[in-house]
Amino acid sequence: MSRALRAFALAAALALVLTGCGPEAAEPSPTPTPAPAQTAAPTPAPQAFTLPLDPKGGWDPYNGSGNLNLMPLLYESLFELDGAFTWHPALAREATASEDGLSWTVKLQPGVTFSNGQSLDGAAVAAAVRAAKGEGSVYATRLAAVRDVTAPDAETVTFTLAAPNARFPALLDFPIALADKAGTWGTGAYTLQGDKLVARGDWWRGVEPPVDEIALMEIGNAEALVSAFNEGLLSLAAQDPTGLNPLGYSGNYQSWEYATSDLLYLGFQCASGPCRAADFRRAVNLALDRQGLVDQALGGHAAASALPVPVGSALYDAAAAQALTGDLMAAAQALDGAGYPAGEDGARRGVRALRLVVNSDNAYKSQLAQAVADTLGQLGLSVNVQTLSWEDYKAALTRGDFDLYLAECRLTGDLDPSPFLTKGSGLYYGGFADGGLSQALANAKATGAWAAFYQAWAQQAPLAVICFKTEQLLTQWGQVTGAEPTQGNLFYRLENWTIG
Repeated sequence: MSRALRAFALAAALALVLTGCGPEAAEPSPTPTPAPAQTAAPTPAPQAFTLPLDPKGGWDPYNGSGNLNLMPLLYESLFELDGAFTWHPALAREATASEDGLSWTVKLQPGVTFSNGQSLDGAAVAAAVRAAKGEGSVYATRLAAVRDVTAPDAETVTFTLAAPNARFPALLDFPIALADKAGTWGTGAYTLQGDKLVARGDWWRGVEPPVDEIALMEIGNAEALVSAFNEGLLSLAAQDPTGLNPLGYSGNYQSWEYATSDLLYLGFQCASGPCRAADFRRAVNLALDRQGLVDQALGGHAAASALPVPVGSALYDAAAAQALTGDLMAAAQALDGAGYPAGEDGARRGVRALRLVVNSDNAYKSQLAQAVADTLGQLGLSVNVQTLSWEDYKAALTRGDFDLYLAECRLTGDLDPSPFLTKGSGLYYGGFADGGLSQALANAKATGAWAAFYQAWAQQAPLAVICFKTEQLLTQWGQVTGAEPTQGNLFYRLENWTIG
């Protein structure tokens, strides 16, 4: 993760309620509709539904950072992603790809208006996409493969891509905003009026939002945020419970856990040492009790996965995952077969002590790295965990000064693992020899058939995927029912909420 993205992640800890290292910084089991969890005896909820406002965050959905989680109340997207990262129509009613896969035609919903009264049309959407692609936009990286966007007519938008991507609509869940001299306008259920959000009477979805007004409370820092929520002054909060700075909420609230594409994995030094061999890498994969690691080191706040895709996604390939899932006995047999037998003392012959580097800024990652080392120790592999500052950790990865490294990355909504296979991507460490994986991935992206790619991934095991993290929406006890938060939208399917 770059220094800039790391700073953004820190700001997002505060912004989570106002809102790696990879395609889009910081993205198991099928994700059901989240069920609220009680933490203490119920107490009266705030009189008004109140959300925190970062006074310095602004309302620009592309170049702001402080109020990202409030944006879905004002702005909507062409498509929405559910908890399994399946896209559903929103402002778009359909999308079709050209025969060669290099262009997508999106048809817009009829009768949609921005909050200033202007109709949603192709030209407005194309302008919004260009703004989202612009320098400094938080959505620029995900849209880098969009070479051009045009509006052939009022109800149509056409995207031209650098390469085919059968899951391209999954990237179109970013806000569509209309900017003019008078302000920035959205198509969402609410509009900003002074220090509050007011429900639109002309919302195109034809349903009434769950509350007429949403009060906004200015919050200047994370400590004030926690205090205001714990005192019942704020109705809603959110957090990454295993992030850099878990905020430590307490009191009487309900929690709603939701899936993310935030991937935790063990990387290999593939250019030298024992990890150069695919057999050795597969043996390490087989040794990992992923669910046990999630429970032990992450407090259960993640969903185990052996592939770079959540189990809940339709892309998940159970057969390929099975090839990377085992136990210590299976791993031991794999090491024996790879030419690393165990001696009388249990230590593996022909393998020096392995160096596993991890970033010291996150205690949960340090715990996870040590748990991995302990597991491999049971296999007869000696592993020295070196916990480094962010700067030293990044330098070690850049130099290739490691055998193993623990890392985190948020995949884009199309769940594209390309950066792991692309030199210069910021995620390509260890010198993995491609072995045709990039071509298999290109074929999968072009056709939408992923089985062959995941089977090839399982054979070469360029990484040891551990899990996808989950995050939490918190609400005051009894004030919200029907919440169904997703990674990109805490207010997903807001029309199904009941607030009171």
